[in-house]
Amino acid sequence: MFIETVRIQSLSNNSYVVGSEQSGQCAVIDPARDIDQYTNIASSHGVRIVYALETHLHNDFISGARELAAQTGCQVGSSASGGLLYPSVRLQDDDTFALGEFRLRILHTPGHTPESISFMVEEQGEITAVFTGGALMLGGAARVDLLGSRVAPYLARWLHQTIHGKLLKLPDSVQIYPTHGGGSFCSAAGPGGGEIPTSIGEEREHNPFAAHTEEEDFVKFALTGLGSYPSYYRYMADINRRGPDVLGGVPRLASLTPLSARSQLDENTILVDARPQSIFNEEHVPGSFAVPFGDNFSTWVGWIVPWGQPLILLSPDSSHHDAMVRQLIRIGYDRLNGYLAGGIDGWKTSGLPVEAADGIDVDTLKELWGQTPGPMILDVRQRNEYHAGHIQGALNIELGELQEHLDGLPREIPVITVCASGMRASVAGSILQRDGRENVQVVGVGGTQGWIDRGFPVATGDE
Repeated sequence: MFIETVRIQSLSNNSYVVGSEQSGQCAVIDPARDIDQYTNIASSHGVRIVYALETHLHNDFISGARELAAQTGCQVGSSASGGLLYPSVRLQDDDTFALGEFRLRILHTPGHTPESISFMVEEQGEITAVFTGGALMLGGAARVDLLGSRVAPYLARWLHQTIHGKLLKLPDSVQIYPTHGGGSFCSAAGPGGGEIPTSIGEEREHNPFAAHTEEEDFVKFALTGLGSYPSYYRYMADINRRGPDVLGGVPRLASLTPLSARSQLDENTILVDARPQSIFNEEHVPGSFAVPFGDNFSTWVGWIVPWGQPLILLSPDSSHHDAMVRQLIRIGYDRLNGYLAGGIDGWKTSGLPVEAADGIDVDTLKELWGQTPGPMILDVRQRNEYHAGHIQGALNIELGELQEHLDGLPREIPVITVCASGMRASVAGSILQRDGRENVQVVGVGGTQGWIDRGFPVATGDE
């Protein structure tokens, strides 16, 4: 038997290929939509993919199960209570199926979602590993509030039964392969890193969800400190239930001349500028969103760029195109019209206008902060970051919520955006500029931590 982990860095998730070279068969658990990574693994082991298996209806990405079925002919397997609306094997608690010298046994593990299941590996009658989805993960568990605050307490009670009544009753030696990892917005109380697999014994000893044994205490813990999550999440579960469109492979971006791109932008297509924030601030296409390319590129696109809109990409380097496309299709941004050929230089050479964001450092911010009347300092970090320490007098609106609050921000007051490092501040600056605001400055160097390090006035909580 073999288990191969596929780390989906842009989602802070993992998917898995588990199979048997003896039988020539394998299954893919919680696949992302760019499925070549799984077919390549299967090919390297000389096996064929016979199942694409889902632990739950994902809220943070579009499943690649239907894509795998279309390309390989494999069967899709998911929880019977998930109600997939396309052909699949509906799995129930205690169902089993063989993959050569081992079997997979279904364990209903609700909590993160009502339909969540785990896949237990049985070898010679012994359970040796379990693919837990979000039921139990390294140092934490997946959050219970994605279906709404009213349902969350009920899901938290289910999660307590799942962890304490089922998973922690398994032998300490059983290896745990979670889908969600630390850093995922689906996780709660999880660390930012660590190696998988972990084990039942390790989580019994170190996981805070294991430490809270009493149900009421557990529920309170599970519902505490949950931050916001990307706005695109609201679309994912429904798409996964209905069945996402089959792409037939990772799309290739078309090359668009500046004039062609301009005509499309005039028709409500959106330009996403993926260059570093410092370069964006110097000059950019008017109305573009600043979302620097990196591991979190798709997260921020999905948080701030209107769902369903066609996109044009401006990349820092054409070598990034494939990675950018992969990140975007994983979360359903399929309307990719192309990339801006020649970048910002080609745009300018065509005689098209550019604009700039006024970037400032922390020392300049301090000078402006001391003026009367002073500017509005807009801290766009998450609330827990803001509460831990912020510039005295700064207003907190999380970046992902900024567009919802634009009408409430007075236009006559200068605005300075600030975050931890400058990335989110630049994104916020681009949103304000798209809203037609001209007196906007961005703290691109130093951020809040630079302010704190200099000993400038700091407040905590809601002060």
